[in-house]
Amino acid sequence: MISPRNLICIIITAVIMTSSAASEEQTKKPAENSKQYRTVKIPFKSHDGYRMFGKLILPLSGKPKGLVIYVQTAEGATVDMKRMKNANETFNYYDIYREKLSKMNIAFFSYQGRGIKMGKEPPRFENIDWDIYNTSTLENKVRDAVSAIEAVRKKKYINSVPIFLMGASESTLLAAETAARVPEQVSGLVLYGVLSTNLRETFRYIMTDGAFLPLRNHFDKDMDNRITKDEYEQGTKDTPANTITPFKTLDADEDGYFTTADIIKLRTKVYVDAVDNNDFKVLQNWAKTSAAVVIPKDWFSDHFEHKTIWEFLSKLDIPIGCFHGALDAMTPIDGLRKLEAKAQRAEKTKMEFHYFDDLDHSLNIINYFKNGELPDGHKAIFSFIEKHMPKK
Repeated sequence: MISPRNLICIIITAVIMTSSAASEEQTKKPAENSKQYRTVKIPFKSHDGYRMFGKLILPLSGKPKGLVIYVQTAEGATVDMKRMKNANETFNYYDIYREKLSKMNIAFFSYQGRGIKMGKEPPRFENIDWDIYNTSTLENKVRDAVSAIEAVRKKKYINSVPIFLMGASESTLLAAETAARVPEQVSGLVLYGVLSTNLRETFRYIMTDGAFLPLRNHFDKDMDNRITKDEYEQGTKDTPANTITPFKTLDADEDGYFTTADIIKLRTKVYVDAVDNNDFKVLQNWAKTSAAVVIPKDWFSDHFEHKTIWEFLSKLDIPIGCFHGALDAMTPIDGLRKLEAKAQRAEKTKMEFHYFDDLDHSLNIINYFKNGELPDGHKAIFSFIEKHMPKK
């Protein structure tokens, strides 16, 4: 059991999310009883000339019936997104899509962010060229996604199949904007942990209700958005006394309850104020010192001035699947519900919305790599893709 002290420390400092190029047409077939797909390594260039690199996964059965492209993330992912599974083992985040989609006779493409290459050091196994990485504006990342589409379209078997763009968190916004930019190239969107509002509102959520959400879920038995002294002590009864933060310390405003207001007063007010006052120096410093990911310079100001995802989704007439966990502390589920209401008013009948009571920002994807269990959110994602791809 996580101690309340550690739990509080983890949550109220909540964070935003979640190789060298080979010859252009080099392929690799798996050995007997290994992965049932082949890999085509694809070097390409961004619109402004930076070298990039991607991996196209093709099913062994022949020509795929479609392709899914995972759009770049806020922190600029590597081509495999390698992470630690435990003290001794690693996993590649994109392998879930490579394995599952290839069995569905669907190709998959991932590509490294600009200025990002595979590295050897945990926890992120990446090397960053900061001069290039700092050019990762939202506009450039959208144009990089367009470049990725253009590069993969040149490959055998891919030139005419439908392409779905996939993204989580920031890349939901990037995927939507890319589709609106080149609608003739994109046949569908798969979006989870959806950035349904502008980052100004989203980051305020991270530092307020999002920070309180896991604590509420752990202690708030009657789910009234506040934790009483009795609820807190009941929830910590099996925790060693020397690890328990006194309830009086948590009730900073002394109103008899532990609430979002107390978290703001105790830890996050400086960041909430920075959001309201456009104090980008404070926000960028938070990202540098407290976040679990790295972001390019001017990332907050770029986002605060950017259009919301609805501006792009409203222009599309393609299947769009939105998937969100109620335990998402990074992007508010209420924001997606409001987005769904807009879609209904606009009669966007090709948009689907799926909600999961017990899943987090990643739809609990780590469970798959730890124990092979595919969470319901990703089951729904693969069902959506299968439903909307051609049958043959």
